[in-house]
Amino acid sequence: MEYKYLKIFKASMFGIGTGVLIFISSFFVSAANGGYFYTATGVGVVIASIITLLFGMCLSLMDEVTEAEIRNKETKLYFVPKRTFH
Repeated sequence: MEYKYLKIFKASMFGIGTGVLIFISSFFVSAANGGYFYTATGVGVVIASIITLLFGMCLSLMDEVTEAEIRNKETKLYFVPKRTFH
């Protein structure tokens, strides 16, 4: 995994951890405040971080496939052998 995707992974994990902490602490704040704003904020941060993580993983996968395809074209290797139809 390249460093730029590792940064996306670390940022997403930080966001998920922060969202979980906000969600857990919202139970104490909601009891004093009477609203559910912090609960919704915590859940929103977790969901946004998961979407960012999945998007980063898709970008990493597309980059790996593209590099492998270019490398295989240069060396004349193919994932699926070419068939000649008679």
